[in-house]
Amino acid sequence: MGLGRLQLNRIGLATPILVVLLMVLAGCSGMGSTVFVHRDYNFNFVEKVAVIPFENLSNDQGASARVTHLFITELLAADAFDVVEPGEVSLALSKLSLTRSDMISEDQAKQLGKALGVQGLILGAVNESSGLRSAGNGETVVTLDVRMVETESAQTVWSATHTEGSKGFFSSLFGTSEKSQSEVARKCVRKVIKTLVD
Repeated sequence: MGLGRLQLNRIGLATPILVVLLMVLAGCSGMGSTVFVHRDYNFNFVEKVAVIPFENLSNDQGASARVTHLFITELLAADAFDVVEPGEVSLALSKLSLTRSDMISEDQAKQLGKALGVQGLILGAVNESSGLRSAGNGETVVTLDVRMVETESAQTVWSATHTEGSKGFFSSLFGTSEKSQSEVARKCVRKVIKTLVD
């Protein structure tokens, strides 16, 4: 057998293995983000935003507070907008007798915008923050659904949903250690913010 034929056989054998490896890698990397961006909106008008405490739709009682704080920290780190202090947001919400961010009406969104001096309200929900069990193995999964409402028109101008899990490609393949719940939440938050500020 000639050298050229031997090399072709190696390439032919390696190609299916590479394809299978890439498929496994894609399957273990988690779901991508689902993103909506209003195509006619100019985000350069947004200088200051308020992060409304996220709703908790998971079984983890402390998930919304943890993820809201994480989101504010990561948004500040991104240095894209000025962010209103959480205490000011809570005070404005209490003056409007608002207890749930998913119940904010268009008029209330406009009122909050004026009261806080912001061009955007960021609202969200932690849809899942749990340790899933399958075949005796646990996995932490965090799903985050976030949107920005422009305060002049009360229209949603950006929205993103992302799911992140603690098991990556190498931990699934080689049984290495998984990420902690806080690491999973932070990674999920960063990926959501990246769809807004990048």
